[in-house]
Amino acid sequence: MMKIKNNIPVLFLSGLLVITACSEAKKEGIEIKGNEKLIAENIIQPQKIVKKTPTIVEFTAMDKGFSTLASVIDAAEFFKILNNDNSYTIFAPVNIAFDKLPEGKVEKLLEPENKEKLQSILNYHIIEGKITEKDIVATIKEGRGSAQLKTLGGSKLTVSMKKGKVFVIDKMGNGGTLVTTDVEASNGIIHAIDAVMIPEK
Repeated sequence: MMKIKNNIPVLFLSGLLVITACSEAKKEGIEIKGNEKLIAENIIQPQKIVKKTPTIVEFTAMDKGFSTLASVIDAAEFFKILNNDNSYTIFAPVNIAFDKLPEGKVEKLLEPENKEKLQSILNYHIIEGKITEKDIVATIKEGRGSAQLKTLGGSKLTVSMKKGKVFVIDKMGNGGTLVTTDVEASNGIIHAIDAVMIPEK
């Protein structure tokens, strides 16, 4: 029992010396090891998550309403064009647009030997640069009711107004209405259309 009592003052004195030493170290500006982790945690700030606007290809791949178009883009290997940094405007056929084609037509076009034909069809839906619905309407008014837009493939589409909506006609006489407009992608603008434009045979 005497040994324990004698040790208590020693332990208390040791603790006092440690506290005093730390206090002196702070006063003299001496670096105290072991605090680096805490300091780092206080300095590092959480990074902000920046949402990236999808490209035309990424957007059509995400939207179920463009699932057939996404398959067409993939089969035609058009993702190389529609995924780059150039700006395009695409009249993007929705699924019901492809459903209007003759039975088996889409399946036939998706076959590897018809890749060039598929590419020519896609080319007929794309215009270089960003063109909004407002731009198209202004062009139609300047043309006194209709205007022509040059596509990526070189052929032209005719645009006009019908019941307050933009109507697009191909060289075969097929027509379609823009159902959704001005969807912005990182590399262009998407206008959803309810018909597939067919280039001249």
